[in-house]
Amino acid sequence: MIMKEKYKKLLISIVVLAIAALSYLSLIDAFFQKTFLGEFDKKGSKYLNETIERAVYTFAIARGINGVISVIQGTNVAVSPAGVGLQLSVGEVLDPVNDLVEHFSWIMLMSCISLGIQKILMEIGMWLGFKIMLSFSMLLLFIGLWIPQISRWDLKTWAYKLTLISLVIRFCIPAVSVVSENTYHLFLKKQYDESIASLEKASREIKDAGLADESKKESENYLDALKKMYENTKESVDIRSKILFLKDKISDYAGYTVNLIIVFVLQTVLIPLCVLWFLSRFVMYISSIRPNREV
Repeated sequence: MIMKEKYKKLLISIVVLAIAALSYLSLIDAFFQKTFLGEFDKKGSKYLNETIERAVYTFAIARGINGVISVIQGTNVAVSPAGVGLQLSVGEVLDPVNDLVEHFSWIMLMSCISLGIQKILMEIGMWLGFKIMLSFSMLLLFIGLWIPQISRWDLKTWAYKLTLISLVIRFCIPAVSVVSENTYHLFLKKQYDESIASLEKASREIKDAGLADESKKESENYLDALKKMYENTKESVDIRSKILFLKDKISDYAGYTVNLIIVFVLQTVLIPLCVLWFLSRFVMYISSIRPNREV
């Protein structure tokens, strides 16, 4: 009976050491890449790359509109209809949305950074999860098989816990990516597509309105205006209509911006935090379980 137990322990030791060696040589990870878990990684990586592209593109549009607004904000367009001086302040139209534009640009920058960090953590998890932690937990389990307890340390218990933690570390970022991707396609994609298309259109229309060019005319003198009374009267009406048009576009822009903020905050902040919180609770629960010591 004693010899049978020793043979059993020896066999388990060989298997454990083999797993440790394969993990350290990245062969375990290579094996997983050929299973459905490999598709899990590919989907996670593809999602992160596509979302980074969307975030960078959206950030570029936001900065572009912000640049146009910065040019025309604070501009007082001076005209002289019927020989009477009149100033129209474009900045008054832009003030309500100026803070939103800045916050949106900041949120998009943080979203790009968050996605970049997730991509790096995914690479780190592949290395740390199996190559380091799984190999170490197998060595700890091997020692625990022959020396069950050192001082107050139950080595087998710690080995089991580290093995589970290594699996969580290895697959946590792919899990975050897959959950975020499914949430995006189910609930957020339509909202994103509609908002980004409308934002692109609003950006073009704001630029085509030509108010940035009007800012160059604000120093027009009254003598020239008197000579061109009819033209200035038409110009006054035209600029008024442009300002009203800009006001409508800015209102639309604010709505599209809020929609995009919701999409990217959910994708890059709330969903990852919720998944990581769930995984941390799972690890804590697993850590509280004491494995069978009969092996």
